[in-house]
Amino acid sequence: MHWWHYLSSLGALGITAPLGIGIAVWLGAAHCSRRALVWCLLVGAAMLVVVASKVAFIGWGVGLKAFDFTGFSGHAARAGAVFPAAAYLVLRGARRPWRVAGVVLAVLLALVVTVSRVKVHAHSPAEAVLGVLLGLAAAGAFIALCRSEKVFSPSPLLVGLTLAVLVFQPRTEGIDSQQWMTALALNLSGHDRPYTRWSWQQTRRPYLPPCRAENIRFTYFCV
Repeated sequence: MHWWHYLSSLGALGITAPLGIGIAVWLGAAHCSRRALVWCLLVGAAMLVVVASKVAFIGWGVGLKAFDFTGFSGHAARAGAVFPAAAYLVLRGARRPWRVAGVVLAVLLALVVTVSRVKVHAHSPAEAVLGVLLGLAAAGAFIALCRSEKVFSPSPLLVGLTLAVLVFQPRTEGIDSQQWMTALALNLSGHDRPYTRWSWQQTRRPYLPPCRAENIRFTYFCV
């Protein structure tokens, strides 16, 4: 279980945010300001969807009970967006097989983070899977738009700093985004208490298929 918590922390804001900012800096340093803007817009839009889904649930109880969905997993979404994009840029000047292998490994790492969010009981499978798909969609759109850009190599110093963040940041406390999202949701909804998964689940009613009187001896099948 310790390893699942460690892997889950790779999708935390303390790691993915510096890496995401590093990508924008890489692009800016390579005089690709338009691509840097596109990156910021794509990731910003994905994170906006994550925050909106969580605020909607916390403030108003909006979710999909059939799938136990209360909002996109932010860890999975950030991992799916940042890791493949970073791998693609770092290997931009390498041969195609190396680029493909690097991006594939980054996607696998994002999927591992996704599984870890379920293993540590932070999210349901639906929340984790939809989160990583949202992030991968942003990364895929960014990579597709970058394919026509000129070849460049990121600064070794920036790469080194990013790797240092990835190595040492999991040992520090992560940023608690849940607290400020809860405050935002309560302010917007005007409610005194936030919706929680436990209180939300208590409102469920099991589906009882109709049982005819003549089949009363099989009633236990309808419960």
